[in-house]
Amino acid sequence: MVLTRLLLVLALPSLQAAPADTAVLRIGTRTVVVFRSPGTAPNLDARLGAVSRRVQAALETGRDSVSSIATEQGLLILLGGEPVFIVTPADVDTAAGESSQAVAQRAMAQLRLAVRDAREAHSVRAVARDATQFIGATGVFALLLGLLLRARRRLLRAIEPRLVAATQRIGSRGFVAAERGLVGVFVWGIGLALAYLYAAFVLKLFPWTRPWGETLGIVLVTSVSRVGAALLAAIPSLAVLLAIFIVTRSLSRLVRAFFGAVRDGRVVLLGLHPETAEPSRRIIVVLLWMIALVVAYPYVPGSGSVAFKGISVITGVLFTLGSAGLVGQAMSGLVLMYSRSFRVGDFIQTGGIQGTVVELGLLSTRLRTPKNEFVTLPNNVVVGGAVTDYTAAARHGSALLVYSSVTIGYDTPWRRVHELLIAAAGQTAGIRAEPPAFVLQKALDDSYVEYQLNAAIDATEAAELPWIYGRLHAAIQDAFWAAGVEIMSPTYHAVRDGNTVTIPPEQRPRGRAPAFRVDVNPNS
Repeated sequence: MVLTRLLLVLALPSLQAAPADTAVLRIGTRTVVVFRSPGTAPNLDARLGAVSRRVQAALETGRDSVSSIATEQGLLILLGGEPVFIVTPADVDTAAGESSQAVAQRAMAQLRLAVRDAREAHSVRAVARDATQFIGATGVFALLLGLLLRARRRLLRAIEPRLVAATQRIGSRGFVAAERGLVGVFVWGIGLALAYLYAAFVLKLFPWTRPWGETLGIVLVTSVSRVGAALLAAIPSLAVLLAIFIVTRSLSRLVRAFFGAVRDGRVVLLGLHPETAEPSRRIIVVLLWMIALVVAYPYVPGSGSVAFKGISVITGVLFTLGSAGLVGQAMSGLVLMYSRSFRVGDFIQTGGIQGTVVELGLLSTRLRTPKNEFVTLPNNVVVGGAVTDYTAAARHGSALLVYSSVTIGYDTPWRRVHELLIAAAGQTAGIRAEPPAFVLQKALDDSYVEYQLNAAIDATEAAELPWIYGRLHAAIQDAFWAAGVEIMSPTYHAVRDGNTVTIPPEQRPRGRAPAFRVDVNPNS
Protein backbone atom coordinates (compact mmCIF):
# COMPACT_ATOMS: atom_id res chain seq x y z
CA MET A 1 0.00 0.00 0.00
CA VAL A 2 2.88 2.35 0.80
CA LEU A 3 4.51 1.59 -2.60
CA THR A 4 1.22 2.22 -4.36
CA ARG A 5 0.76 5.59 -2.67
CA LEU A 6 4.36 6.56 -3.46
CA LEU A 7 3.93 5.76 -7.13
CA LEU A 8 0.63 7.63 -7.20
CA VAL A 9 2.32 10.68 -5.69
CA LEU A 10 5.00 10.52 -8.40
CA ALA A 11 2.26 10.29 -11.00
CA LEU A 12 0.16 13.17 -9.67
CA PRO A 13 -0.25 16.41 -11.59
CA SER A 14 2.29 19.19 -11.32
CA LEU A 15 2.18 22.87 -12.10
CA GLN A 16 4.47 24.01 -14.96
CA ALA A 17 5.36 27.67 -14.75
CA ALA A 18 4.50 28.60 -18.31
CA PRO A 19 3.05 32.06 -18.98
CA ALA A 20 1.30 33.72 -16.03
CA ASP A 21 -2.16 32.91 -17.39
CA THR A 22 -1.51 29.17 -18.07
CA ALA A 23 -0.96 26.04 -16.01
CA VAL A 24 0.01 22.59 -17.28
CA LEU A 25 -1.63 19.46 -15.88
CA ARG A 26 0.92 16.63 -15.91
CA ILE A 27 0.50 13.09 -14.69
CA GLY A 28 3.99 11.70 -14.31
CA THR A 29 5.90 12.98 -17.32
CA ARG A 30 2.89 13.16 -19.62
CA THR A 31 1.14 16.46 -20.37
CA VAL A 32 -2.65 16.03 -20.19
CA VAL A 33 -4.06 19.52 -20.72
CA VAL A 34 -3.09 23.20 -20.51
CA PHE A 35 -5.44 25.36 -18.44
CA ARG A 36 -5.78 28.94 -19.61
CA SER A 37 -7.56 31.70 -17.80
CA PRO A 38 -7.76 35.45 -18.14
CA GLY A 39 -7.74 35.57 -14.34
CA THR A 40 -4.80 35.69 -11.97
CA ALA A 41 -2.25 33.01 -11.18
CA PRO A 42 -3.81 32.12 -7.76
CA ASN A 43 -7.03 31.18 -9.54
CA LEU A 44 -5.12 28.79 -11.80
CA ASP A 45 -3.26 27.34 -8.80
CA ALA A 46 -6.53 26.69 -7.00
CA ARG A 47 -8.02 25.09 -10.11
CA LEU A 48 -4.97 22.88 -10.63
CA GLY A 49 -4.97 21.89 -6.94
CA ALA A 50 -8.61 20.82 -7.09
CA VAL A 51 -7.97 18.81 -10.23
CA SER A 52 -4.98 17.12 -8.55
CA ARG A 53 -7.08 15.98 -5.61
CA ARG A 54 -9.81 14.61 -7.84
CA VAL A 55 -7.30 12.73 -10.06
CA GLN A 56 -5.62 11.23 -6.97
CA ALA A 57 -8.95 10.09 -5.59
CA ALA A 58 -9.95 8.56 -8.93
CA LEU A 59 -6.63 6.72 -9.28
CA GLU A 60 -6.95 5.24 -5.79
CA THR A 61 -10.35 3.75 -6.65
CA GLY A 62 -8.72 1.64 -9.38
CA ARG A 63 -11.23 2.64 -12.03
CA ASP A 64 -9.58 3.63 -15.32
CA SER A 65 -12.43 4.47 -17.67
CA VAL A 66 -12.27 7.94 -19.25
CA SER A 67 -15.40 9.62 -20.60
CA SER A 68 -16.82 13.10 -21.19
CA ILE A 69 -20.08 15.01 -20.75
CA ALA A 70 -21.01 18.20 -22.59
CA THR A 71 -22.08 21.02 -20.23
CA GLU A 72 -22.85 24.71 -20.60
CA GLN A 73 -19.39 25.62 -19.29
CA GLY A 74 -17.58 23.16 -21.60
CA LEU A 75 -16.69 19.50 -21.93
CA LEU A 76 -16.51 17.69 -18.55
CA ILE A 77 -13.89 14.90 -18.37
CA LEU A 78 -14.67 11.94 -16.08
CA LEU A 79 -12.20 9.38 -14.72
CA GLY A 80 -13.79 6.20 -13.36
CA GLY A 81 -17.16 7.90 -13.55
CA GLU A 82 -15.98 10.78 -11.35
CA PRO A 83 -15.52 14.30 -12.80
CA VAL A 84 -11.91 15.47 -12.67
CA PHE A 85 -11.72 18.63 -14.80
CA ILE A 86 -13.59 20.59 -17.42
CA VAL A 87 -12.28 22.00 -20.70
CA THR A 88 -13.75 25.47 -21.08
CA PRO A 89 -13.60 27.76 -24.14
CA ALA A 90 -11.00 29.82 -22.25
CA ASP A 91 -8.62 26.83 -22.39
CA VAL A 92 -8.59 26.86 -26.19
CA ASP A 93 -5.67 28.59 -27.92
CA THR A 94 -7.56 30.12 -30.82
CA ALA A 95 -4.42 31.87 -32.06
CA ALA A 96 -2.94 28.43 -32.77
CA GLY A 97 -6.07 27.31 -34.61
CA GLU A 98 -7.35 25.02 -31.85
CA SER A 99 -10.99 24.13 -31.22
CA SER A 100 -12.79 23.11 -28.02
CA GLN A 101 -13.59 19.68 -29.38
CA ALA A 102 -9.98 19.03 -30.46
CA VAL A 103 -8.57 20.16 -27.11
CA ALA A 104 -11.04 17.97 -25.20
CA GLN A 105 -10.36 14.90 -27.35
CA ARG A 106 -6.61 15.33 -26.96
CA ALA A 107 -6.98 15.75 -23.18
CA MET A 108 -9.04 12.55 -22.96
CA ALA A 109 -6.47 10.60 -25.02
CA GLN A 110 -3.57 11.84 -22.90
CA LEU A 111 -5.49 11.08 -19.71
CA ARG A 112 -6.03 7.48 -20.80
CA LEU A 113 -2.32 7.09 -21.57
CA ALA A 114 -1.35 8.70 -18.25
CA VAL A 115 -3.63 6.35 -16.29
CA ARG A 116 -2.17 3.37 -18.16
CA ASP A 117 1.37 4.53 -17.35
CA ALA A 118 0.48 5.06 -13.71
CA ARG A 119 -0.95 1.55 -13.39
CA GLU A 120 2.06 0.05 -15.20
CA ALA A 121 4.48 1.99 -13.02
CA HIS A 122 3.55 0.05 -9.86
CA SER A 123 3.18 -3.34 -11.60
CA VAL A 124 6.19 -5.53 -10.78
CA ARG A 125 5.43 -7.84 -13.68
CA ALA A 126 5.26 -4.94 -16.16
CA VAL A 127 8.50 -3.44 -14.87
CA ALA A 128 10.24 -6.81 -15.12
CA ARG A 129 8.97 -7.24 -18.68
CA ASP A 130 10.19 -3.78 -19.61
CA ALA A 131 13.60 -4.45 -18.04
CA THR A 132 13.91 -7.71 -19.99
CA GLN A 133 13.12 -5.93 -23.24
CA PHE A 134 15.62 -3.20 -22.32
CA ILE A 135 18.40 -5.76 -21.81
CA GLY A 136 17.52 -7.48 -25.10
CA ALA A 137 17.42 -4.19 -27.02
CA THR A 138 20.76 -3.14 -25.54
CA GLY A 139 22.32 -6.44 -26.59
CA VAL A 140 20.97 -6.12 -30.12
CA PHE A 141 22.22 -2.50 -30.30
CA ALA A 142 25.72 -3.51 -29.14
CA LEU A 143 25.75 -6.38 -31.65
CA LEU A 144 24.78 -4.08 -34.50
CA LEU A 145 27.48 -1.58 -33.51
CA GLY A 146 30.06 -4.36 -33.49
CA LEU A 147 28.97 -5.56 -36.91
CA LEU A 148 29.10 -1.96 -38.18
CA LEU A 149 32.67 -1.47 -36.97
CA ARG A 150 33.69 -4.81 -38.49
CA ALA A 151 32.10 -3.81 -41.80
CA ARG A 152 34.05 -0.52 -41.67
CA ARG A 153 37.35 -2.37 -41.24
CA ARG A 154 36.54 -4.76 -44.09
CA LEU A 155 35.53 -1.88 -46.34
CA LEU A 156 38.80 -0.06 -45.65
CA ARG A 157 40.79 -3.22 -46.38
CA ALA A 158 38.87 -3.70 -49.62
CA ILE A 159 39.62 -0.19 -50.89
CA GLU A 160 43.19 -0.06 -49.54
CA PRO A 161 44.82 -1.15 -52.87
CA ARG A 162 42.91 1.56 -54.72
CA LEU A 163 43.96 4.14 -52.12
CA VAL A 164 47.63 3.13 -52.46
CA ALA A 165 47.42 3.32 -56.25
CA ALA A 166 45.80 6.75 -56.05
CA THR A 167 48.50 7.97 -53.67
CA GLN A 168 51.25 6.84 -56.05
CA ARG A 169 49.46 8.41 -59.01
CA ILE A 170 48.80 11.88 -57.56
CA GLY A 171 51.72 11.94 -55.14
CA SER A 172 49.62 13.10 -52.17
CA ARG A 173 47.90 11.45 -49.25
CA GLY A 174 45.10 14.00 -49.30
CA PHE A 175 43.05 11.70 -51.52
CA VAL A 176 43.52 8.82 -49.09
CA ALA A 177 42.45 10.98 -46.16
CA ALA A 178 39.35 12.07 -48.08
CA GLU A 179 38.40 8.48 -48.89
CA ARG A 180 38.84 7.39 -45.29
CA GLY A 181 36.86 10.41 -44.15
CA LEU A 182 33.95 9.49 -46.43
CA VAL A 183 33.93 5.96 -45.05
CA GLY A 184 33.98 7.36 -41.52
CA VAL A 185 31.08 9.74 -42.24
CA PHE A 186 29.06 6.89 -43.72
CA VAL A 187 29.68 4.62 -40.72
CA TRP A 188 29.02 7.40 -38.22
CA GLY A 189 25.75 8.22 -39.98
CA ILE A 190 24.53 4.63 -39.71
CA GLY A 191 25.68 4.46 -36.09
CA LEU A 192 23.81 7.64 -35.15
CA ALA A 193 20.67 6.36 -36.87
CA LEU A 194 20.89 3.12 -34.89
CA ALA A 195 21.46 5.06 -31.66
CA TYR A 196 18.40 7.22 -32.35
CA LEU A 197 16.18 4.17 -32.96
CA TYR A 198 17.59 2.47 -29.86
CA ALA A 199 16.92 5.53 -27.68
CA ALA A 200 13.37 5.90 -28.99
CA PHE A 201 12.62 2.20 -28.38
CA VAL A 202 14.16 2.07 -24.90
CA LEU A 203 12.48 5.26 -23.72
CA LYS A 204 9.08 3.91 -24.79
CA LEU A 205 9.55 0.77 -22.67
CA PHE A 206 9.17 2.42 -19.26
CA PRO A 207 6.16 4.48 -18.21
CA TRP A 208 8.29 7.26 -16.70
CA THR A 209 10.12 7.93 -20.01
CA ARG A 210 7.47 6.79 -22.47
CA PRO A 211 6.39 10.34 -23.52
CA TRP A 212 9.99 11.13 -24.47
CA GLY A 213 10.27 7.97 -26.54
CA GLU A 214 6.96 8.76 -28.24
CA THR A 215 8.25 12.26 -29.01
CA LEU A 216 11.39 10.82 -30.60
CA GLY A 217 9.26 8.45 -32.64
CA ILE A 218 6.94 11.26 -33.73
CA VAL A 219 9.92 13.41 -34.73
CA LEU A 220 11.40 10.53 -36.73
CA VAL A 221 8.14 9.70 -38.47
CA THR A 222 7.42 13.36 -39.14
CA SER A 223 10.92 13.98 -40.54
CA VAL A 224 10.79 10.90 -42.77
CA SER A 225 7.29 11.86 -43.94
CA ARG A 226 8.40 15.39 -44.74
CA VAL A 227 11.48 14.17 -46.58
CA GLY A 228 9.41 11.65 -48.51
CA ALA A 229 6.77 14.23 -49.35
CA ALA A 230 9.47 16.69 -50.39
CA LEU A 231 11.09 14.07 -52.62
CA LEU A 232 7.77 13.21 -54.23
CA ALA A 233 7.00 16.87 -54.78
CA ALA A 234 10.50 17.43 -56.18
CA ILE A 235 10.34 14.59 -58.73
CA PRO A 236 9.28 16.89 -61.63
CA SER A 237 12.01 19.40 -60.74
CA LEU A 238 14.58 16.62 -60.39
CA ALA A 239 13.56 15.28 -63.79
CA VAL A 240 14.13 18.73 -65.31
CA LEU A 241 17.53 18.99 -63.58
CA LEU A 242 18.49 15.56 -64.91
CA ALA A 243 17.47 16.58 -68.43
CA ILE A 244 19.50 19.81 -68.16
CA PHE A 245 22.51 17.84 -66.94
CA ILE A 246 22.26 15.26 -69.73
CA VAL A 247 21.86 17.91 -72.45
CA THR A 248 24.75 20.02 -71.11
CA ARG A 249 27.02 17.02 -70.76
CA SER A 250 26.23 15.89 -74.30
CA LEU A 251 26.97 19.37 -75.66
CA SER A 252 30.23 19.46 -73.69
CA ARG A 253 31.31 16.16 -75.22
CA LEU A 254 30.41 17.41 -78.68
CA VAL A 255 32.44 20.58 -78.11
CA ARG A 256 35.36 18.51 -76.81
CA ALA A 257 35.30 16.26 -79.86
CA PHE A 258 35.10 19.20 -82.28
CA PHE A 259 37.97 21.18 -80.77
CA GLY A 260 39.99 17.99 -80.40
CA ALA A 261 39.71 17.57 -84.16
CA VAL A 262 40.82 21.19 -84.64
CA ARG A 263 43.78 20.64 -82.32
CA ASP A 264 44.84 17.49 -84.20
CA GLY A 265 44.46 19.20 -87.60
CA ARG A 266 41.57 17.02 -88.76
CA VAL A 267 39.30 20.09 -88.97
CA VAL A 268 40.54 23.41 -90.36
CA LEU A 269 38.62 26.63 -89.76
CA LEU A 270 39.61 30.14 -90.72
CA GLY A 271 40.72 32.11 -87.66
CA LEU A 272 40.82 29.05 -85.37
CA HIS A 273 44.34 27.76 -84.86
CA PRO A 274 45.28 24.38 -83.36
CA GLU A 275 47.12 26.18 -80.56
CA THR A 276 43.96 28.00 -79.46
CA ALA A 277 41.64 24.99 -79.78
CA GLU A 278 42.12 23.83 -76.18
CA PRO A 279 41.53 27.23 -74.49
CA SER A 280 38.53 27.80 -76.77
CA ARG A 281 37.12 24.45 -75.72
CA ARG A 282 37.55 25.30 -72.06
CA ILE A 283 35.83 28.66 -72.43
CA ILE A 284 32.85 27.24 -74.31
CA VAL A 285 32.45 24.35 -71.86
CA VAL A 286 32.53 26.74 -68.90
CA LEU A 287 29.93 28.96 -70.58
CA LEU A 288 27.73 25.94 -71.26
CA TRP A 289 27.78 24.88 -67.62
CA MET A 290 27.21 28.45 -66.43
CA ILE A 291 24.13 28.71 -68.65
CA ALA A 292 23.01 25.30 -67.38
CA LEU A 293 23.33 26.48 -63.77
CA VAL A 294 21.32 29.61 -64.47
CA VAL A 295 18.58 27.60 -66.18
CA ALA A 296 18.59 24.90 -63.47
CA TYR A 297 18.57 27.28 -60.48
CA PRO A 298 14.75 27.69 -60.25
CA TYR A 299 14.31 23.90 -60.33
CA VAL A 300 16.69 23.19 -57.42
CA PRO A 301 14.61 22.03 -54.41
CA GLY A 302 14.55 24.76 -51.79
CA SER A 303 15.86 27.46 -54.12
CA GLY A 304 12.98 29.71 -53.13
CA SER A 305 13.70 29.50 -49.40
CA VAL A 306 15.21 32.41 -47.49
CA ALA A 307 18.14 30.26 -46.31
CA PHE A 308 19.03 29.22 -49.87
CA LYS A 309 18.86 32.83 -51.05
CA GLY A 310 21.04 33.94 -48.14
CA ILE A 311 23.67 31.33 -48.96
CA SER A 312 23.59 32.43 -52.61
CA VAL A 313 24.12 36.07 -51.63
CA ILE A 314 27.00 35.24 -49.28
CA THR A 315 28.63 33.05 -51.93
CA GLY A 316 28.30 35.83 -54.50
CA VAL A 317 29.84 38.40 -52.15
CA LEU A 318 32.77 36.14 -51.28
CA PHE A 319 33.37 35.33 -54.94
CA THR A 320 33.25 39.02 -55.87
CA LEU A 321 35.72 40.02 -53.14
CA GLY A 322 38.14 37.22 -53.91
CA SER A 323 37.98 37.15 -57.69
CA ALA A 324 39.52 40.53 -58.56
CA GLY A 325 43.04 39.14 -58.89
CA LEU A 326 41.71 35.86 -60.21
CA VAL A 327 39.98 37.54 -63.15
CA GLY A 328 43.13 39.48 -63.97
CA GLN A 329 45.19 36.30 -64.01
CA ALA A 330 42.59 34.55 -66.16
CA MET A 331 42.55 37.39 -68.71
CA SER A 332 46.34 37.29 -68.88
CA GLY A 333 46.14 33.54 -69.46
CA LEU A 334 43.71 34.07 -72.34
CA VAL A 335 46.04 36.66 -73.84
CA LEU A 336 48.92 34.17 -73.78
CA MET A 337 46.81 31.40 -75.25
CA TYR A 338 45.24 33.39 -78.06
CA SER A 339 48.38 35.39 -78.93
CA ARG A 340 50.15 32.03 -79.39
CA SER A 341 53.30 33.48 -77.85
CA PHE A 342 54.52 29.98 -77.03
CA ARG A 343 53.29 26.44 -76.66
CA VAL A 344 53.64 23.66 -74.16
CA GLY A 345 56.99 22.00 -74.86
CA ASP A 346 58.71 25.19 -76.09
CA PHE A 347 61.98 26.31 -74.53
CA ILE A 348 61.53 29.97 -73.57
CA GLN A 349 63.03 32.72 -71.47
CA THR A 350 60.85 35.12 -69.47
CA GLY A 351 61.60 37.19 -66.44
CA GLY A 352 65.24 36.08 -66.51
CA ILE A 353 64.23 32.41 -66.27
CA GLN A 354 64.91 29.85 -68.98
CA GLY A 355 62.97 26.62 -69.14
CA THR A 356 60.68 24.27 -71.03
CA VAL A 357 56.97 25.06 -70.81
CA VAL A 358 55.27 22.11 -69.11
CA GLU A 359 51.92 23.79 -68.43
CA LEU A 360 50.12 26.80 -69.84
CA GLY A 361 47.12 27.28 -67.57
CA LEU A 362 44.48 29.93 -67.24
CA LEU A 363 46.11 31.37 -64.11
CA SER A 364 49.81 30.47 -64.32
CA THR A 365 52.59 29.15 -66.55
CA ARG A 366 54.89 26.39 -65.35
CA LEU A 367 58.48 25.98 -66.55
CA ARG A 368 61.04 23.22 -66.05
CA THR A 369 64.52 24.73 -66.01
CA PRO A 370 67.64 22.96 -67.36
CA LYS A 371 68.47 22.12 -63.73
CA ASN A 372 65.13 20.26 -63.49
CA GLU A 373 63.60 22.97 -61.29
CA PHE A 374 59.90 23.67 -61.71
CA VAL A 375 59.06 27.37 -61.66
CA THR A 376 55.47 28.66 -61.61
CA LEU A 377 54.96 32.17 -62.96
CA PRO A 378 51.66 34.09 -62.66
CA ASN A 379 50.32 34.84 -66.11
CA ASN A 380 50.17 38.59 -65.50
CA VAL A 381 53.93 38.51 -64.81
CA VAL A 382 54.56 36.67 -68.09
CA VAL A 383 52.34 39.06 -70.05
CA GLY A 384 53.99 42.10 -68.46
CA GLY A 385 57.50 41.10 -69.59
CA ALA A 386 59.34 40.01 -72.69
CA VAL A 387 59.14 36.35 -73.73
CA THR A 388 61.82 34.75 -75.91
CA ASP A 389 60.74 31.51 -77.59
CA TYR A 390 63.79 29.57 -78.77
CA THR A 391 61.74 26.69 -80.20
CA ALA A 392 59.50 28.80 -82.44
CA ALA A 393 62.14 28.88 -85.23
CA ALA A 394 61.57 25.16 -85.84
CA ARG A 395 57.91 25.80 -86.69
CA HIS A 396 59.01 28.27 -89.38
CA GLY A 397 61.57 25.90 -90.90
CA SER A 398 64.59 27.95 -89.89
CA ALA A 399 67.56 27.31 -87.65
CA LEU A 400 68.23 28.96 -84.30
CA LEU A 401 71.41 31.03 -83.96
CA VAL A 402 73.61 30.90 -80.93
CA TYR A 403 76.11 33.67 -80.44
CA SER A 404 79.01 34.50 -78.17
CA SER A 405 81.39 37.46 -78.03
CA VAL A 406 85.11 37.77 -77.32
CA THR A 407 87.35 40.84 -77.23
CA ILE A 408 90.80 40.55 -78.81
CA GLY A 409 93.56 43.14 -79.05
CA TYR A 410 94.46 44.96 -82.24
CA ASP A 411 97.80 43.09 -82.52
CA THR A 412 95.92 39.97 -83.70
CA PRO A 413 94.71 40.17 -87.33
CA TRP A 414 90.95 40.16 -87.51
CA ARG A 415 90.93 37.51 -90.26
CA ARG A 416 92.87 35.21 -87.93
CA VAL A 417 90.27 35.76 -85.19
CA HIS A 418 87.47 34.96 -87.64
CA GLU A 419 89.18 31.71 -88.63
CA LEU A 420 89.66 30.66 -85.02
CA LEU A 421 86.06 31.39 -84.02
CA ILE A 422 84.60 29.59 -87.02
CA ALA A 423 86.93 26.64 -86.42
CA ALA A 424 85.74 26.49 -82.78
CA ALA A 425 82.12 26.43 -83.94
CA GLY A 426 82.90 23.56 -86.31
CA GLN A 427 84.36 21.53 -83.45
CA THR A 428 81.32 22.03 -81.15
CA ALA A 429 78.78 19.22 -80.93
CA GLY A 430 75.25 20.38 -81.63
CA ILE A 431 76.19 23.17 -84.08
CA ARG A 432 75.06 22.64 -87.66
CA ALA A 433 77.35 22.97 -90.67
CA GLU A 434 74.56 24.62 -92.64
CA PRO A 435 73.99 27.47 -92.62
CA PRO A 436 77.70 28.15 -92.00
CA ALA A 437 78.88 30.05 -88.96
CA PHE A 438 79.91 33.69 -89.37
CA VAL A 439 81.56 36.39 -87.29
CA LEU A 440 80.52 40.00 -86.75
CA GLN A 441 82.84 42.76 -85.52
CA LYS A 442 80.49 44.60 -83.22
CA ALA A 443 82.79 47.31 -81.83
CA LEU A 444 86.22 48.86 -82.27
CA ASP A 445 87.18 49.92 -78.78
CA ASP A 446 90.29 51.81 -77.67
CA SER A 447 92.22 48.67 -76.74
CA TYR A 448 90.36 45.74 -78.30
CA VAL A 449 87.94 44.61 -80.97
CA GLU A 450 84.66 42.89 -80.03
CA TYR A 451 84.00 39.83 -82.18
CA GLN A 452 80.67 37.98 -82.13
CA LEU A 453 80.48 34.37 -83.33
CA ASN A 454 77.10 33.29 -84.76
CA ALA A 455 76.37 29.63 -85.41
CA ALA A 456 73.20 27.66 -86.21
CA ILE A 457 71.67 24.85 -84.18
CA ASP A 458 68.50 22.82 -84.65
CA ALA A 459 65.68 24.78 -82.99
CA THR A 460 64.15 21.54 -81.75
CA GLU A 461 67.22 21.17 -79.54
CA ALA A 462 66.75 24.57 -77.89
CA ALA A 463 66.45 22.94 -74.49
CA GLU A 464 70.13 21.96 -74.86
CA LEU A 465 71.25 25.62 -75.12
CA PRO A 466 73.12 25.77 -71.78
CA TRP A 467 75.19 22.70 -72.70
CA ILE A 468 75.77 23.88 -76.30
CA TYR A 469 77.04 27.24 -75.02
CA GLY A 470 79.29 25.46 -72.55
CA ARG A 471 80.84 23.30 -75.29
CA LEU A 472 81.19 26.29 -77.62
CA HIS A 473 83.04 28.40 -75.03
CA ALA A 474 85.39 25.52 -74.27
CA ALA A 475 86.11 25.07 -78.00
CA ILE A 476 86.83 28.81 -78.41
CA GLN A 477 89.38 28.71 -75.58
CA ASP A 478 91.06 25.63 -77.03
CA ALA A 479 91.29 27.21 -80.51
CA PHE A 480 92.79 30.46 -79.27
CA TRP A 481 95.24 28.74 -76.94
CA ALA A 482 96.44 26.47 -79.74
CA ALA A 483 97.03 29.52 -81.95
CA GLY A 484 98.89 31.41 -79.24
CA VAL A 485 96.29 34.18 -79.13
CA GLU A 486 95.45 35.63 -75.77
CA ILE A 487 91.95 36.60 -74.71
CA MET A 488 92.76 39.52 -72.43
CA SER A 489 89.62 41.61 -72.48
CA PRO A 490 88.57 44.11 -71.44
CA THR A 491 91.92 45.46 -70.17
CA TYR A 492 94.67 44.54 -72.62
CA HIS A 493 98.18 46.00 -72.81
CA ALA A 494 100.34 45.12 -75.79
CA VAL A 495 103.53 46.08 -74.01
CA ARG A 496 104.10 44.48 -70.62
CA ASP A 497 107.08 44.49 -68.35
CA GLY A 498 107.75 40.96 -67.21
CA ASN A 499 104.17 39.73 -67.03
CA THR A 500 103.67 36.12 -68.09
CA VAL A 501 101.46 35.16 -70.97
CA THR A 502 97.90 34.18 -70.01
CA ILE A 503 97.88 31.02 -72.14
CA PRO A 504 98.33 27.89 -69.99
CA PRO A 505 101.85 26.43 -70.41
CA GLU A 506 100.59 23.14 -71.74
CA GLN A 507 98.54 24.99 -74.38
CA ARG A 508 101.24 27.34 -75.62
CA PRO A 509 102.45 26.79 -79.23
CA ARG A 510 105.89 25.23 -79.71
CA GLY A 511 108.75 27.25 -81.05
CA ARG A 512 109.65 30.80 -80.30
CA ALA A 513 107.07 32.48 -78.11
CA PRO A 514 106.15 36.08 -78.74
CA ALA A 515 108.22 38.62 -76.81
CA PHE A 516 106.41 40.07 -73.80
CA ARG A 517 109.29 42.08 -72.36
CA VAL A 518 110.60 45.37 -73.66
CA ASP A 519 114.09 46.55 -72.66
CA VAL A 520 114.19 50.30 -72.21
CA ASN A 521 117.58 52.05 -72.82
CA PRO A 522 117.63 55.21 -70.76
CA ASN A 523 120.52 56.63 -72.91
CA SER A 524 118.57 56.43 -76.14
